[in-house]
Amino acid sequence: MKNKIDIWGKVKIKNVELNNRIVRSATNEHLGTLQGEITEEYIKVYEKLAKSGIGLLITSHMAVDSKQRADITHICVNDSKNFEKLKKLTDKVHQHHSKIIAQISSGGYRAKSVEGQIAKSPSDMENSKAMTEEEINQCIENYIQAVQIIQKTGFDGVQIHLAHGYLLSEFLDPFYNKREDYFGGNVKNRYRIIHKIMMAIQKIANLNFLITVKIDTTSKSENSNFIQDQIQVCKWLEEDGIDAIELSGSNWKEFKQNKPYFLENALKIQQEVSVPLILVGGFRNTSQIQNALEQGIKLVSMSRPFIADENFIEALKNNKESKCLNCNKCFEIYRTEHRCCILRNDIIHQLEINFP
Repeated sequence: MKNKIDIWGKVKIKNVELNNRIVRSATNEHLGTLQGEITEEYIKVYEKLAKSGIGLLITSHMAVDSKQRADITHICVNDSKNFEKLKKLTDKVHQHHSKIIAQISSGGYRAKSVEGQIAKSPSDMENSKAMTEEEINQCIENYIQAVQIIQKTGFDGVQIHLAHGYLLSEFLDPFYNKREDYFGGNVKNRYRIIHKIMMAIQKIANLNFLITVKIDTTSKSENSNFIQDQIQVCKWLEEDGIDAIELSGSNWKEFKQNKPYFLENALKIQQEVSVPLILVGGFRNTSQIQNALEQGIKLVSMSRPFIADENFIEALKNNKESKCLNCNKCFEIYRTEHRCCILRNDIIHQLEINFP
């Protein structure tokens, strides 16, 4: 008989205590300015989510390099103009007794979408250039600097984005990484840049600061060995001192059905590591959440349910299903109608400015 896990009981990751096992997964609100600065509307989103009672908030990904932003509203954590705004953000969240970690990334091939940037990726691709070893070393330094800033501004931790086609996930995935030096080829070489980042930030992180990652369990290449490679990566991450791993997949936009998409692969990883696992993808009710927790998943994270309803926690506590239709309109409606969800009529002023 499975042990019933209390969704709403307190839980610890390392020395950080969370009020429950629900995580708001990183979600790009597109509420940065066109110069990569945090706006008041951005901060208000997190204040409302914290007030609703979510245990852990993960921010939208923040760029570690102002010249490798993934889109025109991509906030840059290393920009000095954001320092005080980052402090304000964490203060607002902590006032409501939630915890918050910052997700950080570099654009990879996606940086081609920002005019004036030369996108850098592990290997030459259409509209992106292969990184030199010097550029890789500078990238590692950018991540170290970002973590220092995140810790100084009061965050409870950092999430390094190793998923969804951004730079570090490209290094891990042979679909993107065709390098023939010691940053490419076998899985150990493809992990090398991440290992170097992990070793450096372990030296500067304090005991109450979480070091986490988000990682893919599926690849665009449909390589049958990919999940085995990612299991090995998770083992190395555990050896390198990771505090938690959020599991996702490269093809998440394709899913419109209502079910946890990556649970099967997550359980394969769960059998091989003891590090706490956070699972995202398709959760819409307490029954699904309970099932994942009872099989060993530590926390469950969601994005679209909180886009549809910032107070979804209240619905969950009353055993109600998410309003989310799985229509995926949230990937485009911000740009065309200045709304965040087809179910909501509120016009977002900052989106009117960013996408006139």
